[in-house]
Amino acid sequence: MSRLRPLLLERHGRVALILLATIVVLGFGLRAYRVVEPLQPPGDDSRAYYALSKALYEEGSYGGPSFRDSSDWSPGAPLLYAAAFRATGGAREGTARIVELLLGVGAIVVVYLLGRRISCRSVGLIAAFGVAVYPPFIHSTGALFSEPPAIFTLPAAVLAFLWAGSQERLRSWLLPGLLFGLTALIRPEYLVVGVAFAALAALRVGRERGWRPGAAAATLLAAALLLPIVPWAARNAIVLDRLVPISTGGGKALYVGTFLPADGEYQRVKALLAERYLGRSLEPGSEALDRVNPTPLFDRVAARYHELPRDSALGRIGKQNFSGYFGEDPVGYLGMTARKVWRMWSGGVGEAMSSTAGRVVQVAIVVLALAGLGVLAWRRWWWELVAMATPIVIVTGVGAASLAASRRNEILMTLIFPLAAAALVRGSAALFSRCPWLPWQASSPPS
Repeated sequence: MSRLRPLLLERHGRVALILLATIVVLGFGLRAYRVVEPLQPPGDDSRAYYALSKALYEEGSYGGPSFRDSSDWSPGAPLLYAAAFRATGGAREGTARIVELLLGVGAIVVVYLLGRRISCRSVGLIAAFGVAVYPPFIHSTGALFSEPPAIFTLPAAVLAFLWAGSQERLRSWLLPGLLFGLTALIRPEYLVVGVAFAALAALRVGRERGWRPGAAAATLLAAALLLPIVPWAARNAIVLDRLVPISTGGGKALYVGTFLPADGEYQRVKALLAERYLGRSLEPGSEALDRVNPTPLFDRVAARYHELPRDSALGRIGKQNFSGYFGEDPVGYLGMTARKVWRMWSGGVGEAMSSTAGRVVQVAIVVLALAGLGVLAWRRWWWELVAMATPIVIVTGVGAASLAASRRNEILMTLIFPLAAAALVRGSAALFSRCPWLPWQASSPPS
């Protein structure tokens, strides 16, 4: 500690460390309240993740015999929560929420470091404050979701990628690969993001050192990416008798996202299916609809192709939806796609960001983030720009093609806040004709 303290003071400054500590305490307090006062009702996903985590702890199986289609759910969060249950000797939801709290606090620090890396200390502090008080992050701590672990691992992976690019040792690329692999195990769409970053590693190192070191960097990142995924893929090959890298939920997401009569929105799809198969007219988002088990409804849809596994059947129907609806009404389908992307980015989970005021704030943050990408381009910090933009672009594209609920933006907001903070600091400096950008920029070496 005697050596660490002067190093921290030199790199970050006393004032920045005090402010960061204050922000961390604030974020801890807000999340601790939600741990003690969980969401009621928690929702379909939360109940499923708890059942999976409990089965892993009590039975050593993923879902147990009573859980239908457990492989539709990505295993990262249940494995983590089950490990916490084993460490504490009981399958208690509060234990998992404490894990979410600790990861949320860790994310505050990581986002500070990421903001500092792409710009300066002030950007890091503003971004950390945003993460500390952002209502959806606090809301998700009140239930068992998959997002809270990835809220920590995604910005850590991007930060590790930027760090590895400044290191001479090729083995530095193992760290971002492992973090992207863990993120993909939590949210499968990030497997595509990890593959994209392997290509970026090859390009970055290849341009600086030649194609052989570039290929070696990409290979190391890809190997570390696969390290947490391969064991689960092997388990799936045995249990499902087919190759499934992480989960089988993509078919359901594709079916929902291409269902034009419900505008590609999960709650509206569930309401229409409840009316079709149960004869009950329930309002989307209502507590009555939330109490309806969605599994039998989607089973009825998948029964159209009873010879296929449920997810494969839903995926085939989703492809048919796209072909049929787009062929009949391409303008309407493109309009739905645009509305899905808008819904994805214009709000967030929980009441605060679902209100009109919350949506205005959310859109303002996203617009600032786009301006932040422009600031990085203006500074010609191309690798920082590419590293921050790649996950946002890929996951938005996945949402546009399938399911684009507002929850899909939650993990990406850990990148949005540093970008928005960069635009805010740069804009403030220009407005007041004081530019702290250049002297503070020394804390982030150019790429």
